[in-house]
Amino acid sequence: MDAKNQTVNKHQRKKLEGILESLSKDDRDRLYTEARKQRSDAQKRRSTKARETIDGERIGRGKRRPDPLVDWVLRLVERDFAHKNTDTRDERPLTEGLVVGLTRRRATVLPVGCDGSDTSKQVLCRLSAELAGRQQDGIAVGDRAMIAELEIAADAVEHEVVSVLPRESKLARPDSHDTNQERVVAANVDTVVIVVSVVSPPLHPRLIDRYLVAIEWGDCKPMIAVNKADLLPEAELNEALKVLDPYKQAGIPIAVCAAVPGDDSSVRVDGLRKLLAGQTCAFVGHSGVGKSSLANALDSSLGIETGGLRGTDQRGRHTTTASEMHFIEPGIRVIDTPGVRFFGLAEMSPEELRWLFPEFEKYVHSCKFNDCGHDHEPGCAVKAAVKANEISDTRYDTYLRLLEELRNGGKPKDVVERIRPKYDDD
Repeated sequence: MDAKNQTVNKHQRKKLEGILESLSKDDRDRLYTEARKQRSDAQKRRSTKARETIDGERIGRGKRRPDPLVDWVLRLVERDFAHKNTDTRDERPLTEGLVVGLTRRRATVLPVGCDGSDTSKQVLCRLSAELAGRQQDGIAVGDRAMIAELEIAADAVEHEVVSVLPRESKLARPDSHDTNQERVVAANVDTVVIVVSVVSPPLHPRLIDRYLVAIEWGDCKPMIAVNKADLLPEAELNEALKVLDPYKQAGIPIAVCAAVPGDDSSVRVDGLRKLLAGQTCAFVGHSGVGKSSLANALDSSLGIETGGLRGTDQRGRHTTTASEMHFIEPGIRVIDTPGVRFFGLAEMSPEELRWLFPEFEKYVHSCKFNDCGHDHEPGCAVKAAVKANEISDTRYDTYLRLLEELRNGGKPKDVVERIRPKYDDD
């Protein structure tokens, strides 16, 4: 885990600087040594992929941003010392736990070592003032957090989330109202399952494309689950699934499912269950595709509320309004997330986008130019691979479309692609 993945705001920075000053010389020397190594490792990884970087930090849209060593040191202070009782006035013991539910200013936390299926072990906590002020990006379901008992309980809440530990991965998107604000959808997930349906609403590859970029950006693995397969005859289903061939060619696992009761049909959820065994995953997708229904089909005891499409325009209802983690056998942790009708791109540069299409990686080092954008340059190995059908032309066209979007910039309404199911009055 690189320290760079933790964001430090002004309030945190002042606090962490105070903690750093209070440490012994040996502790400070150790932190600086580790910080130098982490920053160097980040530089090497980025150099391997020929990304333009300064000291391991991303460059956004051509602007070079310095990454001082002290920033890496402060993030290590956050990891190693901020959760300990550095304030002698606060001697509350801290307990580590897993965030399994999140609402406004409240989190449900499962202490480490407790059985996830035993809801009686879950602890309802309020968020500290600092976390409540940055809830969109500061805490998410899947985070590991430190909690403490409140001296005085309030509204039946007896604990508080004091801090969040560094993340291994995340799925995030820009906020729909402020694209400069990141909204973390889920944290520390192994696999993000993009749930789509073949009908009601129809399958929309362009939303899949945007999710795949966000998944790669957040260091997660992608999977596609096609739901409602029971609503089409076999011949029509096979034809509808052809639109997913480019993703299959790119090596993305695809599970065809039907979230309905019964175990005597080959089109159910067993294939998805096998693919997810032992993993923490997040179900994401358009409203109305059946994310909650899939979770219920994997474990009928969950009883998650589900809903159909709106009759007026056949758009999905937001039945799930808050993310929640469910524990399913065999060893599956499912984060069920609210549906979306649009999904903007993160604050990334056009140069970074080319590294978010994994099928390109095999060819990029054979391009004539190290900074090849794979769109107009001569001697481009990626374009040659597309011509030779080694890379899907559909995925390449998607890359060009998103590349153009990032280059042109524009207002949020111009760069956020809305996905609306077609509705025919006839």
